[in-house]
Amino acid sequence: MRKLFLLRGAPGSGKSSFIARHHLTPYAISRDQIRLLLADLTVYYQEDADVLHQVIPRHVTVRTEQMVDHLVEHKMEHGETVIVDGTHIVPSAIEHFKPWVDKYHYECFVVDLMQHNTLENLLKRNQTRMHYDWVKPEVVKQMYHAYEAHPEVPSWAHKIVPTQMDHALSQKESNLDRYSHVIAVPDKVSEEDFPHVHISNFYFSFNEKFTEKYGTYRNVVSIAKTEDEAVKQFKLPYFVFKFHHKHFLISAYPIRNEMLDPIRKVKGVWTYSTGLYNVADFIKEFPENPKQHVHQFNLSKLDATRLLHIW
Repeated sequence: MRKLFLLRGAPGSGKSSFIARHHLTPYAISRDQIRLLLADLTVYYQEDADVLHQVIPRHVTVRTEQMVDHLVEHKMEHGETVIVDGTHIVPSAIEHFKPWVDKYHYECFVVDLMQHNTLENLLKRNQTRMHYDWVKPEVVKQMYHAYEAHPEVPSWAHKIVPTQMDHALSQKESNLDRYSHVIAVPDKVSEEDFPHVHISNFYFSFNEKFTEKYGTYRNVVSIAKTEDEAVKQFKLPYFVFKFHHKHFLISAYPIRNEMLDPIRKVKGVWTYSTGLYNVADFIKEFPENPKQHVHQFNLSKLDATRLLHIW
């Protein structure tokens, strides 16, 4: 949910292979593909090899960046998972996305494809790439040395390697065992029936007035009832948690197993594979699975006028 992935790597580092391997093509915004939409291939003569290359033109770079920015913000505005296929070598290229990360409440992950690549391998791979993917060797060298000079990413972003992608796309449950009680406040509970908010308890709110009163408390989480609340108001569409050694999910409507599976269970901690679904997908009403893979509390099945004491 609300995750932005920036691929980081010089030409030949394996970005396209990474996208194909993880079946991410429908989610990826590719700078090179946008360039090819704006202009046809052009030719470049490589003097040292006496060969003519058809290459992706660079004269549309400014327009390409404008389109990338527009597409990224459009997807973030709708709470969609965003993957940007580009080099993002210098830290400023990553910092470029910070205003949108803040504005739309996103997490940013920088997928580092340079960490285990040598300059020799990058140059060799560049020579064997498809004809229009080839770039000048000087460009590869320049990017490699720029990365070596600044391998770190900004503190607000998460640096991951390709093998950590599945984990980054997952949602790990929160452990609420330290709380005495977990209480849900449905949307039609009257104000006089609100629970007294105490630091020893945890609260889920579907109730506007309860959220207005206590929504800033660290032990109060507001759950979205509508697409607008999830997308525009940044309320969580669901919450997965562990309480008294049992595993639960709370949401407005039942969430299908297909949107949670596979569920990884490691040392008593459950992690759900929800990362590629849009925020709004979790607010849609679907028929409930005959057998749910996690116990769910759904507002649509509760008495909306009464508090729910989960334990």
